[in-house]
Amino acid sequence: MEKLFKTTGNQSQAVEQKKIAQKKQILRSIYFNGPLSNSDLARQIKLSTPKINSLLLELIEDQLVTELGRGDSSGGRRPNIYGLVENGFYVVGITINVARTIISIFNSCNQEVSGPHYFPIKMSSDINIFNQVNAELEKVIQDSNINREKILVAGLELPGLINQKEGINQTYFPEEKDLFSKLQNIFGIPVFISHDAKLRTFAEQYFGLAKGKKNVLMLQADWGLGLGIIINGKLYTGKSGYSGEFGHLPLADNGVLCVCGKQGCLETIVSANAIARQAREGIEQGHSSLIKELVKDDLNKIDISTVIQAANSGDQFAISLFSEVGKWLGRGMAYLIQIFNPELIIIGGQVAVASQFILAPIQQAIHTFSNRDISNETQIQFSELGTKAGTMGAAAYALERISKK
Repeated sequence: MEKLFKTTGNQSQAVEQKKIAQKKQILRSIYFNGPLSNSDLARQIKLSTPKINSLLLELIEDQLVTELGRGDSSGGRRPNIYGLVENGFYVVGITINVARTIISIFNSCNQEVSGPHYFPIKMSSDINIFNQVNAELEKVIQDSNINREKILVAGLELPGLINQKEGINQTYFPEEKDLFSKLQNIFGIPVFISHDAKLRTFAEQYFGLAKGKKNVLMLQADWGLGLGIIINGKLYTGKSGYSGEFGHLPLADNGVLCVCGKQGCLETIVSANAIARQAREGIEQGHSSLIKELVKDDLNKIDISTVIQAANSGDQFAISLFSEVGKWLGRGMAYLIQIFNPELIIIGGQVAVASQFILAPIQQAIHTFSNRDISNETQIQFSELGTKAGTMGAAAYALERISKK
């Protein structure tokens, strides 16, 4: 397996390298699509069935692929079905954000075999945080009794403006010109990074609500507000990877100062941090709410989970906060619908947990601010992947990247 995922530049080994690349394509196809027949693989990878059969036999010898029996037939001989050996290899998914770090390990069947594990490591501009994360990862690996040599790659979900081509996180590490290499040295395995909203959209595209769809938008409403874009079945990243900064559109006149330096950004109204801030301010201004009781009068302890708990208990102030959030979020979504004409908009992140309180005002705002002939073509759904969307997307993205090398 180690040979399979390490390439060489020696020209005399060109034929072997071509075969290795073809094996990687088989593993990738099964990982992202589930068990497939030899004829399905031949069609997807554009190789002859005999060639696919030969490669499959070698992958079975490598203990990476297993034969699952016969599939259905529309006529003629029933095809053999092949899947990945359940623990043939492992992929690490790591989320690092402004609040915490989450680590999960997935096996070759995209099953979360360890995690999610939560650590109080917050994103900062100090590259040493990755050493801290790696130390925690090593403990997770040992405690999980996972063979370290079977871990192929790690994917990191990070906030900030990330230039994929140059490997630069413009927000946190603008001077680190080759962050990929530094991270690989720290973690001891290949590491790939991407923006949080894009990775969660990637997870939705292959394992969630966007699977099989061509034009989808994914709103990641969490501590911030990000946007993932799927156009014609492909994840759109823009020229440098900076697409989707939806949360930093200044929509509110004379609004709150945003971390980006502008006033009235949508993120300052609808994000989890914004909701907690508005709850604190409302209570300080005299609004009566169960929220105050839930935090035992310590308003600094208010977070979105507190507000959701209060709303679920019927607290009118908390419900009104989410109603306002839904209105602004829907207004922003109306602009997206007018521009992209998507078949589906998925809402994920912590704010999505309050779906029952924000859906109606979202729909009302969309009807108010968009052309109904266009908006009626768009479904609004809340992510079903939940909190594992970030680590799952990071792990799968990393596997896809390494399988193309």
